Amino acid sequence: MKSTDNKKAPESWRSRSFIECQILGNTMTLSSLQQISVPFYNAELYIIEHNGQPYTPMKPIVDGIGLDWASQFVKLKQRFSSTIVEITIVANDGKGRLMTCLPVKKLFGWLMTISPNKVKPELRDIVIKYQEECDDVLWDYWTKGKAVNPRKTTPKDRENLRHAVSNLVSRVKINFSDAYIMVGQRFNVKSIEEIPLDQLCDAVEYVHGLILTFDKFQDHAPVDVNAIQNCHGVLQYRLIEYHKGLESEVKRLGGKMPEYPTFNPEDVAQALMSRILQGKQMMLQLHYQGGFSLELVPKDAVMVDANNIPELVNRHDLVSKEQLPLIVQNAMDRLVK
Repeated sequence: MKSTDNKKAPESWRSRSFIECQILGNTMTLSSLQQISVPFYNAELYIIEHNGQPYTPMKPIVDGIGLDWASQFVKLKQRFSSTIVEITIVANDGKGRLMTCLPVKKLFGWLMTISPNKVKPELRDIVIKYQEECDDVLWDYWTKGKAVNPRKTTPKDRENLRHAVSNLVSRVKINFSDAYIMVGQRFNVKSIEEIPLDQLCDAVEYVHGLILTFDKFQDHAPVDVNAIQNCHGVLQYRLIEYHKGLESEVKRLGGKMPEYPTFNPEDVAQALMSRILQGKQMMLQLHYQGGFSLELVPKDAVMVDANNIPELVNRHDLVSKEQLPLIVQNAMDRLVK
């Protein structure tokens, strides 16, 4: 948990109202306290400034999780008696209510007193969510005015996206890992679990767009699709040639040539189609031990024979005018050496 020492909330949050605080039986009056409302899953949480530090009312958190407030209140008094503060806050209905508040920096400690395995089964997921996210969300609202890391989505939230990915895999004949990699690259995440809730619909539309791209490709170029499906034959032939070229040298060294490796045509088609859908250039590599791999090539990269390098200087799409002086200088340096 981050330290809250010497942190102040932004001026835009200041609400000028007089409230009464009771700390361990001592009563003191404070003015101009800040009160921030924080939406969190199914609950409306709050942050209150007290002595320049963020506090949070505990009952909304306990209610949001679905726990019994009476038993949790006893626990708070027993374990956090030196830090809890009773503050009257103004609720959404405009009425003031006295609430037991805990410093945000202590909230994680209280959350860890709740064992997900000891609560009702229907509460386990929400307990884990609060333990993983609640203190960070409150902290982000206190320091930045918003939750920097959007709340994690649930399996139910991601259901439509998973159905769309399954449809993509079925139609395009690529594997699930490649499909999820494409989605992850599009939304700059490592897994779909990291896609924010407000971007899930965009992710579903993106996958549907990939399916439409494939359908258009298939409608307008059936011969090319057929060629992709039969690409394994070309790979097999090239590898056999490579295999024969090495055979005499391997025998001379006393080695034994392995059997000719084979390619699964489905694997070839899946690998190629996943790259085509991403609009990527690729370089095919054959492995002597069997199998193959596709290496992505940068968009502006080209493969040329060394003898053709001088001709590239005239390619406007490859060499810019800004690069020409450097090319000339490098050529002159070579000539004078």
